[in-house]
Amino acid sequence: MPTYNIGLDFGTTNSIISYLTPNGELEAFPYPPPDGQKYIPSFIAYHSDGFTEIGSPARTAAAHDSSVETYGNFKMRLPLKESEFSKYFPSHRNPISVTVDYLRELLISSGNDYSFSREKGQITNIVVSVPEIWQRDIYNLGRERLQELIKKDLGLEKQLLQLVSEPVAAAAYYAWETQRRAKEKGGEAFSGNLLVCDMGGGTFDVSLCRIYGNNKVEVLYFDGQGDKGLESAGVAFDRRIVQKAYTKKHSKPLEENTPEFISLLKEFESVKIGSHTQASRRLTNYLNAPEDKAEDEAYKFNGYTITLGEVNEAFAPIAEGIHHVMTRVKTHIQEKGLEIDRIFMVGGFSQFLLVQNAITNALAIAKNDRRIDKNFNITNSAYAISYGACLIANNLVDPTEKYVHTLGVVLETINIHTGRKERPEITLIQGGANLDSLAQPNFYTEAITPIDSKIAITLWVQITSQGIKHQESLPDMIELPNYSPQAKYRVGMKVDRSQIAYLVIEEIGSSNPIEYKLGNVISKMFPGHVLVEEMEKS
Repeated sequence: MPTYNIGLDFGTTNSIISYLTPNGELEAFPYPPPDGQKYIPSFIAYHSDGFTEIGSPARTAAAHDSSVETYGNFKMRLPLKESEFSKYFPSHRNPISVTVDYLRELLISSGNDYSFSREKGQITNIVVSVPEIWQRDIYNLGRERLQELIKKDLGLEKQLLQLVSEPVAAAAYYAWETQRRAKEKGGEAFSGNLLVCDMGGGTFDVSLCRIYGNNKVEVLYFDGQGDKGLESAGVAFDRRIVQKAYTKKHSKPLEENTPEFISLLKEFESVKIGSHTQASRRLTNYLNAPEDKAEDEAYKFNGYTITLGEVNEAFAPIAEGIHHVMTRVKTHIQEKGLEIDRIFMVGGFSQFLLVQNAITNALAIAKNDRRIDKNFNITNSAYAISYGACLIANNLVDPTEKYVHTLGVVLETINIHTGRKERPEITLIQGGANLDSLAQPNFYTEAITPIDSKIAITLWVQITSQGIKHQESLPDMIELPNYSPQAKYRVGMKVDRSQIAYLVIEEIGSSNPIEYKLGNVISKMFPGHVLVEEMEKS
């Protein structure tokens, strides 16, 4: 059976698996094969007989059988505190277990004839994309939990190469595809700064990337607006449209966990995608004459009608979020003297006219600006993140990402010269370093003489390497390896390719280091979304 290096865009609303065909072409995996959707709904259904379904079959089951236990949008619950799980899941489920079940069925289930492994072949390497804000917000547990469940629960520890930022994956695809097209036409490949705007089901992320050389991608700046309440992107828009249409007809809202709501949501999404061209024309007319066109029909689905004015109302909070992010991006680019050479809009919701209009308005550029790349069709733009992850998994594109936060520790030690207790503040990770340089531990240069066999450590974090340093004591005393009163130790930190930080303590002369994953500790230091607030103050 053949083996594959795959890219997975694990999305809030839909997921996409990409692989390389034997002739080197990028291809998206349909589920269920052979003629299912390549845009696979991130949706799962648990039947009473123990049967589990995912994707479109699961959504169909949910729309027709109220006894089926179903979940959607569970990806965006992964960063929640455990105490908040019960708001969205019964006691026997949580976002981690549901994500495990979904990805197992999609990727490797031996009992599912439709899983990628059963249908195509063994997964040798996998790169999974995550929202930029999961990488950027140091306190966000989403990336650590996702990495842990893929490695441990799914048993893909050796196969998982990394979690990569969604806009960075899209830039990787753009670099590869533009170079491929240039070779076909005998022209020059694109080289310059690419602004990737990624609007999907749950988040809006932006990255400015430099593309150069032989498929090299370097991240220059990133920003975004995440919202664990799902108010900032496609999921929120679709739900608001369905509620508006239902309330207008019945004079009351509809409970969102009912089969009727799920069915209406599915129907609207299908109509929205199927009528994309027609709706874009109608919205263009509305934007040119909003007062005259506000009452004109925008969409009709399952006996419900929504007007152009109501569409604009449902989109207004999202437009505000886009403007907020793009204003910061524009300010940073101007302050640093950077240029935008191309603009690439990716993710399913970025193809929506009002999203594109909000982005161009915030950047104060015309809709037909030559920098907006129109050479990629809707499919390629929607699949760009998965395609890019696949290219990285196959080592065809080399993205360079930086770790922007500065990390260190405060230790209680004995000064070997004076014999006095000291509490030095030590910098171990300097923000702005390339991830490749952090794969091995950065150790403090001086040896540590501990007071006892256990050592208390206080972690400090300077988010985005600016502003105040936040401190938090590690919850447990760390047991030192091979302790003796004469032993000397060194302390360091490393950051893996998925931007997860580890504290490392090692006896000098030994090869038995202790690694302490820092995600849970860091997440306790910050109430959600403090990073964005501090960026705005600085």
